[in-house]
Amino acid sequence: MPNQGEIFSLMPSEYWIQAWEQAAEEDSRVAIDAEEEKYWSTYASAYDSRNPLAPYAQALMNTVYSLISPADHLLEIGPGTGGFTQLLAPYVDEITLIEPSQAMYTELCGSWPSEDGPIPKAIITKWEDAPELKTDIVFGANAFYRIRDMKASLLKMNETARRHVFLIQSVGRPFAGPLRVKKDEHVTERERAEVLSEILHELNIAHTYVTFPTQRKNGMIHDIALIHWSKR
Repeated sequence: MPNQGEIFSLMPSEYWIQAWEQAAEEDSRVAIDAEEEKYWSTYASAYDSRNPLAPYAQALMNTVYSLISPADHLLEIGPGTGGFTQLLAPYVDEITLIEPSQAMYTELCGSWPSEDGPIPKAIITKWEDAPELKTDIVFGANAFYRIRDMKASLLKMNETARRHVFLIQSVGRPFAGPLRVKKDEHVTERERAEVLSEILHELNIAHTYVTFPTQRKNGMIHDIALIHWSKR
């Protein structure tokens, strides 16, 4: 019989790592940076026309807007083509981007509205490899699927932010595949947003976890999780 207890007894941060390692065995994009960039070099230009999230997340973003200040310096992790960056730009003084894909940042620059001011500068690297920074706000939306050690990454976000951290994570297929761990013949699947929240509990970081039913471009309705904590 499969030892189901070994999976169920994993700490949330350990579950995330095991899911990442097994996903990396099945999909080279998960672990190999060159494969990920090759993918986005082909598909970045079509990203916004497929099924973007930012234009449909108004209710969620109203919560974010209520907590940020026009004087804030905001750091965004994994902005992609800049959908959320464009929403945030009018509400803060400065934005710095941590974006691993040059192809995605090129697309962001090409579609940046002139009325939103200068194009935010980007550090082209993964969050795990980003230099130590200090900002008022850390923000990331659906940007965590290639992060192996989420516990260390969340600690880094907590240390980077002076005031607030906002993490947005889609819930449920087809918009977000769950974390999946297989042991012998037994498979568990857990939503990324829930495990993110559980890792924060593991770290004793008090936070809120709120979901927003959201209708996407294709008409499908699913939940979007907003995970938020304050440093004050």
